[in-house]
Amino acid sequence: MSGTNPVFLVRKAKKSSGQKDAVLWCSDDFEAANATLDYLLIKSGAKLKDYFKAVATNFPVVNELPPEGELSLTFCDYYQLAKDNMTWTQIPGVTLPSSEAAAAARQHIVDGVDTETGEVLEDHTENFGNESNSPAQATAPAPELTVVATMPLRHRVLAQYIGEGEYLYHVDASQKKEILRLEMDTDNSYVQNLLLAAENVEAFKKAIEHDIHKIVNAVKKVFPVDGKTPELATVIQFLKTWFETEHIDRGLLVKEWAKGNRVSAIQRTESGANAGGGNKTDRNPDYEHTLDTLDVEIAMATLPMDFNIYELPGSVYRRAKEIVKKKESPFKEWSAALRATPGILDYSRAAIFALIRSAHPEFYHYPGRLQGYINANLTETDHENPTEEALTAARHTPEKDAVEEANRQLAAARGEYVEGISDPNDPKWVKTGTSQPTTEPELVKNVGNGIFDVSALMQNSSTHGTETNPETTSNVQVQKADSDEKQAGDAVQAGEDDLGTGKEAVTVENQNQAEAQQNVPESQQEEPEAAWPEYFEPGRYEGVPNEVYHAANGISSTQVKDARVSLMYFNARHVEKTIVKERSPVLDMGNLVHVLALQPENLEAEFSVEPEIPEGAFTTTATLREFIDAHNASLPALLSADDIKALLEEYNATLPSQMPLGASVDETYASYEQLPEEFQRIENGTKHTATAMKACIKEYNVTLPAPVKTSGSRDALLEQLAIINPDLVAQEAQKSSPLKVSGTKADLIQAVKSVNPAVVFADELLDAWRENTEGKVLVTRQQLSTALNIQKALLEHPTAGKLLTHPSRAVEVSYFGIDEETGLEVRVRPDLELDMGGLRIGADLKTISMWNIKQEGLRAKLHREIIDRDYHLSAAMYCETAALDQFLDFRQQRRELPLGRHH
Repeated sequence: MSGTNPVFLVRKAKKSSGQKDAVLWCSDDFEAANATLDYLLIKSGAKLKDYFKAVATNFPVVNELPPEGELSLTFCDYYQLAKDNMTWTQIPGVTLPSSEAAAAARQHIVDGVDTETGEVLEDHTENFGNESNSPAQATAPAPELTVVATMPLRHRVLAQYIGEGEYLYHVDASQKKEILRLEMDTDNSYVQNLLLAAENVEAFKKAIEHDIHKIVNAVKKVFPVDGKTPELATVIQFLKTWFETEHIDRGLLVKEWAKGNRVSAIQRTESGANAGGGNKTDRNPDYEHTLDTLDVEIAMATLPMDFNIYELPGSVYRRAKEIVKKKESPFKEWSAALRATPGILDYSRAAIFALIRSAHPEFYHYPGRLQGYINANLTETDHENPTEEALTAARHTPEKDAVEEANRQLAAARGEYVEGISDPNDPKWVKTGTSQPTTEPELVKNVGNGIFDVSALMQNSSTHGTETNPETTSNVQVQKADSDEKQAGDAVQAGEDDLGTGKEAVTVENQNQAEAQQNVPESQQEEPEAAWPEYFEPGRYEGVPNEVYHAANGISSTQVKDARVSLMYFNARHVEKTIVKERSPVLDMGNLVHVLALQPENLEAEFSVEPEIPEGAFTTTATLREFIDAHNASLPALLSADDIKALLEEYNATLPSQMPLGASVDETYASYEQLPEEFQRIENGTKHTATAMKACIKEYNVTLPAPVKTSGSRDALLEQLAIINPDLVAQEAQKSSPLKVSGTKADLIQAVKSVNPAVVFADELLDAWRENTEGKVLVTRQQLSTALNIQKALLEHPTAGKLLTHPSRAVEVSYFGIDEETGLEVRVRPDLELDMGGLRIGADLKTISMWNIKQEGLRAKLHREIIDRDYHLSAAMYCETAALDQFLDFRQQRRELPLGRHH
């Protein structure tokens, strides 16, 4: 053991467990000793839940002390902790075992188990007493065990690696030798990749032992040891994904990766079921299919038009995004049902489209019926290759078919016969295209307009093959003699292929067409695109596009500077390309200044400038409310609830009041006497009971018109007013309702659109600008203003301005060469190149921020920047490779933004 002070630990057993207290001591720290105690307890068959946590006590100095590193279940039979729970004292009345007792106790040890105490001794020898007279005892040393948790990370990983699926708490000397051998075995790529991956994943380095055990075994399941050695990047990707995945999903993740599905996460439905997404479908392999992308596909499937479901039209995609954002029906109902379907992400796009487009249009109104339809019809065996029936049901229209159909429609519009479109019974087709000649055709035919067809003559000649079937005039393409450019082109095509026969036709028409083609201006002919070589020989090249230059052969100054940082960094960025250069606003600003200073004509092609907000456009919520208030003020006033209530009360006042029933017989009789005679139904001379009189009063009250209600909301009062004055209510309904002035900004925008659809909103204008970038860099007005100020300062500079506007300047010229000392291919691209009387000057433009630098310190700061960023190295490469006599490094100072562009 180590040279630290010994630690004496005790784990007291719970009374309900019936177990004995366990003690252990060793010269190690508390955590290592605690781990050893737990391991030995488990190894003896005990359960940790039957014991309280281990407690460190004072070290007892007694004869019955067990050997170091061995578990003892009998020590507490003779000793107990004092009141301070730290000091061990002998239990009163207990006789300590003597040497003879120890010898007798050994008689009860069978196969490493003490038959009296139940203690599993295995390779450990329990020392009873403090005597060791037996030679057998002296020659049985305890094995050297090392706690895995105390080992370095690489050894901890390899300990679980050699465990063959079993969790190792300790390793013995032989196992430790095997760990050291594996660590030093550089030929074992599998183990080395595992160790490198573990050291490059932050979560792995912080993992507990149980997680290390699980992840190592997961790696061995996903990448079998006896199989193909995985790449380091793949192992790192799996480790990161495993640690980012919830514990409950890690088993599924391992299964998916073992099947070859490199999923980044296990997606689940709202009910907790596996949403799938690990298998291959008909979608692009690089396309990450999630529940959110499924929503977009559902929205597109609910649209009525047919289109290519694999090459989505931009208008269809934008409309689908809008449907998802607004949660329109029936998308909303379909999305809720399909998102709850287990494994929904495993199905192909064609299956989703076919399912939705084959359903009854009213199914989405009934969630139960819709779910039943999905369960019955969402069936697919080959997710990667949908059947023709599924594509037909999905109304998939490939672009090729759409183009062919468009060509057929255009041909029919030109007057040509097209099968399936043209009417075969039309007289013009019967006379020409569908009739067969009954007489010998003429060898030379006069088509008209001075054009003659001699195809029949040429076909019967010995030099024209054996084809003798004559062509009818219905297939001749007739052109006017004074044809323009397009007609000439069509005529040439007709000459190349004899109007569909596959044989060359020699006609007078072709001669006229050739003459007409000669009159086509050269400016109308398409020039072939410049083809750049795959390998650039040493020399000077102009006009090389950025993407071609950066992918060309040769080492650039940027790569040299990255190699000076570290060769590993160079390899990751330029060879493996695992480090991707990310775009940032600062870098975009630097590129903007660069373009304005050197190539302002490329501004529109590379940047999308923020549109100007037109005058009168709505920009804030206040302007929206101001418009709504003005609109509401211009509307005719509506009847208020109080006005309607007053009309109702006025009407009720005109109605006859009902007779009171009376609280006593006299009051009831008084009301009865006021009734009309036809309602006084009690005969004179009979007793007028209160009940009979009230019945007559009630009968009379029923005949009176009921008053209308005068309480409730404005709509409820309008309903009552419609009973007594329907004309007034009809006039009120024709009045425009005022717009609401409360709600979110989106609600106010919709309210304004309802009365003025043509109005312009600044938010929508800016959103459209941001969404339709067309691959360009977005530039705000403020950024453009700052860049223009920098451009102005550069052009007004006495030295830089003259060079930037020099008529003989060349911009972005590429040079390729070979370094004489190393023999390596190199390439450079100075921003600016000038040849002034035999003096070749190169220049580079940089944009840097020095808002906190005093004027007298600018020169020193610039010099430090040049050295720190190795720009002097770039200048040397430019001068050597491009044969420059002088190199300038222009730096424009800005006060807000830091360094903007560098090679």
